[in-house]
Formats: sequence, structure tokens, C-alpha cells
Amino acid sequence: MNKYIIPFIILTLSLTSCTMRHSTITNMEAPSIEQIIRRIKQNGEDIKKYYVLNNQGYPVVKADLIYTNKQYEVTYFIENAELLTNGYYIIPFILAEKGAGVGIGDNLRWKPVKGRAGLLLSMDDAFIENWEKHFDLFDKYGARFTFFVQGRYTPFMSKAINRGHDVGYHSLNHRDLRGMSNWNLQTEVIEPAQVIRRQGIPLSSFAFPYGFSDSRIRNILSEQFSVLRGYGTTIRIYNENEINSEYIISYAIDNAVIPNDIRFMHTIVLLLRTVKFMGDGWVLPLTSHDISNTAWGITPARLELILYAAAFLNLHFYCYSDFAQ
Repeated sequence: MNKYIIPFIILTLSLTSCTMRHSTITNMEAPSIEQIIRRIKQNGEDIKKYYVLNNQGYPVVKADLIYTNKQYEVTYFIENAELLTNGYYIIPFILAEKGAGVGIGDNLRWKPVKGRAGLLLSMDDAFIENWEKHFDLFDKYGARFTFFVQGRYTPFMSKAINRGHDVGYHSLNHRDLRGMSNWNLQTEVIEPAQVIRRQGIPLSSFAFPYGFSDSRIRNILSEQFSVLRGYGTTIRIYNENEINSEYIISYAIDNAVIPNDIRFMHTIVLLLRTVKFMGDGWVLPLTSHDISNTAWGITPARLELILYAAAFLNLHFYCYSDFAQ
């Protein structure tokens, strides 16, 4: 574990941006650049942040400001944040008038305090012995997981819920559901889920085997589960309303997906800082399978890095049932 701590604190990366989405705040007055800079440095909730993905697939945090007839863009360099001994970060940023091609750089001070920005951690398949073996590690950091189980009811499901975790469903036989007939979908997902529910396990969410789905399958299963979850290698950060829209895709953190330890550390630290800095209501879904050195698992050391860094940043640990309607 110690080999991760110092790099976590001093980590820096170099990123460039591309467009994904935006939000805007407005003000009818025409303040000076110094006044705008001062407002950015206050880092108030009225400045609505969003993220874009750069050409390496990493998130970059931005904000759009409009004053009278001028539009400004703020770019925050979370990857270059400097941690101070008092728990504050120094976050570099650039303010640029859109179309002008000139930016002014400065820094703001930011301290990650408790709030609603958080992680949505899940494990898939049937590695229940390894999952249960790490319950004490989860407790150490106050972490909560959603275990997307396949097959039929097992006592693990009740144990997980009693330990403060969540259980979702992952199908009976882990088959690709695309193109499956309604009758086969009934026997593969809906009926076995109903049997498990009669054992007292709510199963409010469903993770598609292999992450594969289509609109027809999602429409049918949205009548059975509050949240549907895919699986992918593109980074996505959601707000609470998007998760409540029933279908999201979780970022894969398996050993096979990110085989290099240094890249894994860089990616995780940047993602956790980013979702926390974006503020309340933003949630980062992360998914693995086994807790092991195998290809489709996450090593215990990597898992503890995530939990340690999340606790350090005061991120909230969500379960999928938290978004059930």
C-alpha cells in the first residue's frame, strides 16, 4: 500500500481537451477580468462545472461563463493539483474569452470536504468467496459496494446487505441477452430475479452480462429494475439525474483493461480528484469482477488504492439501490 501513497499526493499529468457537454452561469453586469478571476478563485457552487474528454480519453474539468455579450471558458488543471500540508489543494486554471485565443492563468485553493460527490463501486459475476473475504477491508474505509450476482440465491446476498452493501442481478447463466426472445429473457433474468426477491433481496439494479444490451432488452428490463448498468472502457461521470434515467455505463477497472500499475494509479487518482472537484451530485461508476491477480479482477493493492484515495478525498460511497425509484 505504501508504494501508492506518495505518488498519489504528487501525481501530475499533461492533458489537452475536446468537447463533450457544457453548463453556463450568467450575469448581466460587465465585470473586469480581475473580478471574474476573483469569482473563479472563490469556487462557489454558482459556477457549474462540466467535463470533456481529451484525446487520451481522460476528463478535463471546465466551466462556461457569460457576461453581457462575452463568453468565457474556464479550464481547471486537476492533474497538476498541488497538495498542501493543511489539506488544501492548489488548482491551476486558465480563463479565456471564447474566440479571442488568449488565456489568463491563475490558481485557486480547494479543500475536499464531505459532500454528495462520490463513487458507485460494483463487482460482477460469482466471486462471492473473494468478495466476502474483503468485507473487513471495505469496512476500514467505510466503502459500500453493489455485487451484481449471477445464478440463484446464496446466503452471501443476505450477508452483503447486512454488512451495508447492495446486491443487484447479473442473469442466471451469464448469456449475451441481445437478440434473446422474450420467453428466454423471462427464464434467464426475470423469473430467477423474482425468486431471489422472495428471499428478501430487493435486486433493484441489473448489470448486463459482458456489458452488452440493446434498446429492446433495456425497455423490457427497465420494467423490472430501477437502474440498468453497462460496462465499458470509456470514462463517464454522471450526475444523479442521469443515473436515475435507468441506464448507465460503468468504467472497467479490471487488471486486463488497465494492465500497467503506473497507468492505473494515474487514471484512478485523476478520476477521483475530478469527480470530487466537480462537486455535489456527480458520481463516478467503477466496475471489476474478482478481487485477485487474474485478468478479470482487481488486485487487492489496486482496490485499496481506490478506497484509500476516495476516503482521503472525502468521496461518498454510493450503492445502486441509492438511486432506486
